[in-house]
Amino acid sequence: MVIMELMDALEARTRKHWRIRQEVDALDLARKLGLHPLVATLLINRGLDDADRARAFLNPTLSDLHDPALLPGVTAAAERIGQAVADAQPIVIYGDYDVDGITAGAILWHTLTLAGANVSTYVPHRIDEGYGLNVQAIEQLAEGRPLIVSVDCGITAVEPVRVAKQLGVDLIITDHHEFDPHNLPDAHTIVHPRFTSHASSPQPAYPFGDLCGAGVAFKLAWQVAKVHCGCDRLPDRYKALLIDLLSLAALGTVADVVPLVDENRVLTRFGLGRVKQTRFAGLNALIDVARLRDKKIDSYHVGFVLGPRLNACGRMGHAQRAVHLLTDASPDEARQIAAFLNSENERRRATERTILTEARQMVTDGGYDRVDRRAIVVGKAGWHPGVLGVVASRLAEAYGRPAVVLNFEGGVAHGSARSVVGVSIHEALAHCGEPLASFGGHAMAAGLRLGIDRVDALRDALVGFVNDKLAVADLVGAIEIDAVCRLDELSLQLFEQVQALAPFGRANPTPVLCVRGVTLAGPPRRIGAGGQHLRLDLRQGGHSMQAVAFGMGDLADDLAAGAELDVVFEPKVSTWQGLRRAELHVKDLRSVPVGQQAGRH
Repeated sequence: MVIMELMDALEARTRKHWRIRQEVDALDLARKLGLHPLVATLLINRGLDDADRARAFLNPTLSDLHDPALLPGVTAAAERIGQAVADAQPIVIYGDYDVDGITAGAILWHTLTLAGANVSTYVPHRIDEGYGLNVQAIEQLAEGRPLIVSVDCGITAVEPVRVAKQLGVDLIITDHHEFDPHNLPDAHTIVHPRFTSHASSPQPAYPFGDLCGAGVAFKLAWQVAKVHCGCDRLPDRYKALLIDLLSLAALGTVADVVPLVDENRVLTRFGLGRVKQTRFAGLNALIDVARLRDKKIDSYHVGFVLGPRLNACGRMGHAQRAVHLLTDASPDEARQIAAFLNSENERRRATERTILTEARQMVTDGGYDRVDRRAIVVGKAGWHPGVLGVVASRLAEAYGRPAVVLNFEGGVAHGSARSVVGVSIHEALAHCGEPLASFGGHAMAAGLRLGIDRVDALRDALVGFVNDKLAVADLVGAIEIDAVCRLDELSLQLFEQVQALAPFGRANPTPVLCVRGVTLAGPPRRIGAGGQHLRLDLRQGGHSMQAVAFGMGDLADDLAAGAELDVVFEPKVSTWQGLRRAELHVKDLRSVPVGQQAGRH
C-alpha cells in the first residue's frame, strides 16, 4: 500500500508528454557503419538514413566549409576593408553585446590586426543605447572618418546607415538576423547568408543560410585574408590564426542557438576542440575562472558556463570589457576581467531569480497560464533590462508558450521575447504590428519597444495570433524520445558511439532514450548542495546501472526501494578519478502501474 501511495504521488508530479518516435529498421545502416543499432536509429531520426551522408555527419572535416567567396557581399566587403588597410584608414568594428556579437567582433579584430589595420571596436551600451547601430554612435564615430563594419547587427538599421552615408562614412553590414527585403539599409555592402540581391546585382543563394554572427564574421575574416594575401592558398600565419579563431566561432555558434548542422556543425566540432588549446589570453582566463581546465569542453559548457559569463558583462553593465578580454587584453588584464565577469554572472543570476519570481506571480495572478491565453506578456518598472531575455526564456519553457518580458520606464516599455517550437516570435510580432514602435530578431528570440499604454493591446494581439498556432496539448512540456531500449543494451562502448553525434544543440538535440520496467534497487540517495539531485540504482533482470536525476531531489520521498519505473534519460559518459563509465542522466520518470508490471518483464 505504501508503494502504491508513493506511485500516485510521483505520477502527480511528473506530467510531461512522452513522445516516442516510431520504431525504425536500423540494422542495415548499423551494419554498413559498424555501429550499434541504437546509434543507427539516432542517425535515422536525424534524417541521416543514407550511409554516405551518415559517415559525412559523423566525420566532418574543415574542407566541408563552403568557400567564403560564395557568401553574398563578402568579396566586396573584403576588398573595401583591404583598401582601408592599404590607405591606413581607421576601421571600427561595431558589434553587439551578446556572446555572438562579442566573438564576431573579436574574430574580425584579430584578423584585421594581423593584416596591419588601424582597427578598434565599439559596442553599444545595452541600457543606454540599446541593440544595434544607433544614430548618436554613428555621428560620434564619423568624426574620425573610419570605415565602419557591423557584426551581428545592422540589417534593419535604415536610419543610422542613412546618417553614416550623409556624413561620408562607408558602412559594411554583416548580420544574420531577419530582414525586410523591401526596406534594406543603403550600406556600402551587406554580407548576410540569406541575402540574395543587393541593389541591381542579383546574388545566388548561399549554400547554408543559418550561420550566426560569429560564423559570418569568420567567413569574412577568411575572405579578408585571401584578398590581403592575393591568393587562395594562405600563408601559415593566416592559417594558424583562422584555426585559432574557430574556438571563438564555436562560442558564438553554440551561444546563439543556431542549428548545429552543416557549416555550424563543422565550426563547432573543430572550434570546441580548439578552446583549451587557444593562444588567446582572455579565453584561457575565462576557462580558468570557470574551472573548466580539467574538463572536456562541449556545447553544454559553452551554453551554460562560458557563455553566461561573457554575456553577464553586457547584461549587467557594458560589454566592452568582454570584447577587450577576447582581443587586446594582456594576461594580467585578462585574469582581472575574467574574475569580474565571474562576479557579474553571480549578480546576474541573483537579479534574474528575483525578477523571475515576480514575473511568475504576475502570470498566475493575471491568468496568463490559462489554456485560452497561449502567450505571456508581463512587465514592471525597475526590472533590469539586461536579464529580461533570460527571464522570458524561463517563462516560455515553464509554461510552454511564447513569453514577452518588459521593463517600464518613462512611458516606454522595452524588453525581450522568447518563443517555443511551432511559433516564430518574429512572425508573431510582425502580425501584432500597430501596438509596437519597433522590434527585431528571429524565429525564437526578439527585442521590442512600445508605449506602456499599448502593452494590453500587444498582449491581446499576441494571444490571438498564438492561439491559432498552438494547440492546448502543445502547452504541456513534451519530451521527444528517440528509442526504447533495455538496460542490458547499455554500455560505455555504446555511449561513446553516441558521443560521435556531438556537438549537440538545436537541430541535433542530445539523444534521449527510455528504459521501461526497471526496478529501483535501493532507496534514492540525495546528492549535491542541499540534496537537490538524486542518485538512483536501477536494475533490470541481472543488469544494473547508476542514474543521476539532476534537480529532482524533492522526489526522494516519493520513491521507494522496489518501485518499478519507466525512465527517460540522456546517455552520458562520466569521468571520475580517471575512470570512464556509462551513466544515465534522468530527464523524467514514471511509476509502472501494478497491473502492468508483470507484462513488462
